[in-house]
Amino acid sequence: MRPVLLELNGFASFRQLTTIDFTDSDFFAFVGPTGAGKSTVVDAIVFALYGTAPRWGHSKAVAYALAPTVNRGTVRLVFDVGPARYVIAREIRRSPAGVSQRSISLERFLDPQAGGHLDADDDTEVVASDIKGVNAAIGDLLGLTLDDFCQCVVLPQGQFASFLKATVKDRQE
Repeated sequence: MRPVLLELNGFASFRQLTTIDFTDSDFFAFVGPTGAGKSTVVDAIVFALYGTAPRWGHSKAVAYALAPTVNRGTVRLVFDVGPARYVIAREIRRSPAGVSQRSISLERFLDPQAGGHLDADDDTEVVASDIKGVNAAIGDLLGLTLDDFCQCVVLPQGQFASFLKATVKDRQE
């Protein structure tokens, strides 16, 4: 999985539309002072793919995804898997009952070179459009569960020491 474009709006500390374009990056690092939003960007990528983030402490937790001053938030991730390009979008909303995911979709671009920007008119085909279907499709596409993704691809903040102290057997698993 290679990120191409990440768009956040009302997600955690990103109250306004924020776009991160990875298109011309072979490698990237998130750098900045404490509180700048580096971990939140990682959370957004994981949330887009799996519907939660590891530092929220529970696989069903979504309340932390929504900025405290908004009632609606979105995360949209354009990413490549092999030669294909996909876009996954999740919407979260605040209601009297709490914060929950309201809509979700995973689509494959018909043109794998499509830019995927919100204002573009790129043709796509729907792969899945409900939580269960999208989560299953992401597992199939990436070949990784949330736990595997977080251990192999994104080592969440505060878990590096656990990784270093893990036994050889645990690291191999």
